[in-house]
Amino acid sequence: MTSVFFFLPNLIGYARLSLLLVSFVFFDFPILFLFIYGLSAALDGFDGYVARKWKQTSAFGAWLDVVTDNISRSMVWCHITSWGFFVSGLEWCVFVCTHTYGSQWKNEFDKAPWWAKKIMAHGFKTLHGFVAITGLFVLPLWIYGMQHGLHRPFPAWFYLGGLAFLVIGRLMSLAVEIWCIWNHIKLLAREN
Repeated sequence: MTSVFFFLPNLIGYARLSLLLVSFVFFDFPILFLFIYGLSAALDGFDGYVARKWKQTSAFGAWLDVVTDNISRSMVWCHITSWGFFVSGLEWCVFVCTHTYGSQWKNEFDKAPWWAKKIMAHGFKTLHGFVAITGLFVLPLWIYGMQHGLHRPFPAWFYLGGLAFLVIGRLMSLAVEIWCIWNHIKLLAREN
């Protein structure tokens, strides 16, 4: 039997981490950075497919996937703005709060308010979930692109409209994150 550490989806996860580290060597070279970072992001969609197809899903793999996602966003946020540490810290706090429940963390949303359920429904595969996840993952890259002048070929309505869409999505994610943290704090308070 293969060790969970050598499951194919987890090897893909290690490749994602390696690509992230390489991409940040080229942070000041936007096209190269975004290309390498994009390869890592593309593998993010691929590892879950491989895990299901090869029946190699694992708690470690789910953990590795979220850790890699958080590292990728944290590195961008911390490089593009002085308050990036706050956004990064919030996302890591939510990770701790939700993964305390292990693989059943999504079941905690049965008690969530209706708006959080709409965002989380069907693994984010709804309009609300798409907007929230897009804001979560793409907003820091959009800001990075604007800081490096990648928006210049596009009309102002395009990049400002895109920015507004992504900010709305990130605020939707923020609302769910705050609910997760508050829900976890209430759980901790009950244990006394």
